[in-house]
Amino acid sequence: MSSSYSPEYVHFTNNLADINRMAQKNPEKLVLHTDKHFHDSICKLAKKVAARGCQVVLLSGPSSSGKTTTAHFLADALNQLGHQTEMISLDDFYRAEEETPYWADGQHDFECLEALRLDCIQQCLHDLVTSGSCNVPLFDFVHHRPQPQFRHLNLKKNGIAIIEGIHALNPVLTAELPHNQITRIYISVKQNIYNGTEELLSAQEVRMIRRMVRDYNFRSTTPESTLKMWNSVMEGERKYIKPFKRMADFTVNSLHAYELGVLRGPALMLLHNVEESTGWIAEEMRKLSFALMLFTPVSASLLPPTSLIREFIGGGLYN
Repeated sequence: MSSSYSPEYVHFTNNLADINRMAQKNPEKLVLHTDKHFHDSICKLAKKVAARGCQVVLLSGPSSSGKTTTAHFLADALNQLGHQTEMISLDDFYRAEEETPYWADGQHDFECLEALRLDCIQQCLHDLVTSGSCNVPLFDFVHHRPQPQFRHLNLKKNGIAIIEGIHALNPVLTAELPHNQITRIYISVKQNIYNGTEELLSAQEVRMIRRMVRDYNFRSTTPESTLKMWNSVMEGERKYIKPFKRMADFTVNSLHAYELGVLRGPALMLLHNVEESTGWIAEEMRKLSFALMLFTPVSASLLPPTSLIREFIGGGLYN
């Protein structure tokens, strides 16, 4: 990979005309330099994290922000700096489904903090900071309950545990821990997409497109189901994520200039099969379809396994 690249390929990342111009002129270069810019930013972040001398990194962000893949990228960058890393997902701390709180409509609220085994999380964090080791639970997502066994994690000298999940920045988890042993990172799509001066897609809608494609590819979820649950996902973000993002020591913008050109084909196929003809879902479907049609297609074959967007379409290092 060349170390020199033109800023034009990373500067106008949220303007439709610039994205399309780059996609039409040289899509390979667009992908190459967008990915290089993102990975360079993660390497710089890793150096800042390492300089803080912490043992625990907490990485949070809303749905489809790229948390999991970015956590792995950060771990790789820290490993290159000589810091052994261990990954922990807060998803492994879920309660059994029957123990999960409910929304007012009677549906399980899997977004709330109380859906997790807080005492277990707090114990793990305490053990990591005080002894460098802990027992991490494992969750059975097929049967929706914790597994009986645990995974023993042991940090070596200068080791760093990276803990990712939507609640990772909630101070309830770290109230009893020394501040200098923790680094907090927030990741999300931080820019809307504009067509001239008009907003074409909000940052939340970019994530909605990501999630719709990912859910279909990896969770056998129909686009209708993803769209129907989106309001509750956004409500969960409003209540459980946004209040704490200001506590982050560092933030990461996961928007990739080429991503909607790549997601365009599969997302349009899914939206075309949505049967809702009235209501907000139908209106949102029409808006997303119109917007996606405006993007120049970018072949997914151009994406390396290290592309963050592989988290949503497959073929990545960490899928």
